[in-house]
Parts: sequence; structure tokens; C-alpha cells
Amino acid sequence: MSELTKEQLSSLVALLDGIEQRIRGQMDAVAVTRTVSAAGEPGGNAELAGQAAGERMDDAMTEHYRMELADIAAARTRIGKLRYGACLDCGEPIPFPRLLAYPTARRCTPCQRKQEHMFGAPGGRR
Repeated sequence: MSELTKEQLSSLVALLDGIEQRIRGQMDAVAVTRTVSAAGEPGGNAELAGQAAGERMDDAMTEHYRMELADIAAARTRIGKLRYGACLDCGEPIPFPRLLAYPTARRCTPCQRKQEHMFGAPGGRR
């Protein structure tokens, strides 16, 4: 594992827990909104088009939340394998402040910059 102290790791695990709880709440809110929208009476073409656009937005948000949850699950796997906080590319420790800002980070900042320069940042993910 990286050079994280037990206290730092505990605070990062708590941070991951909080983020996961927030995301699950947001996903629940999207599901409720979708259920309420579907229960309404069908209207005219403009209303149906607006509803379809809203459903596409809900789908995009849900997919984004699923990706975030997958990143959290991957971070938890790295914790279990004692690899959390180590850069996947160079193996150097990811600094604690970076992990506080982005607890699912897989790379140190220099390697992340190289990755984004070579491949871009798909969907804004780091």
C-alpha cells in the first residue's frame, strides 16, 4: 500500500462511504422522479418530447452515477489488495491531498496528466 497512515486511510474510507451514500440517494431521487413523470397523463407532442428529453437526461445521470459507484468499488478493491494510494502507472504513492480531493484516483498527478494528454479524459473521469 502507499505511505498512508491508518488515520488517513480511515478518513478516506469514510469519505468513500459518504460519497457512495450520496450517489445512491441521487439515484433514488432520479428513480422517484422518473416514476412520478411516468404516472402523469400523456399530453401533446411538445409535452411528450419534453418527457423524452427528461428521460434521456435521467438515463445519462444514472449512467454517470453507475460509473462513480464502479470507481468506488474499484478503490475498495485496491484497499483490500493493499494497493490503494499507489499509482497504477509508476507505482509511486498518490499524495494524500490528491486522494482527499479525488478518493478514487488511480494515478498520481503527473501520470494522470500523461494519460489525459495521450488519450484524453473520457467523460471527465480521472
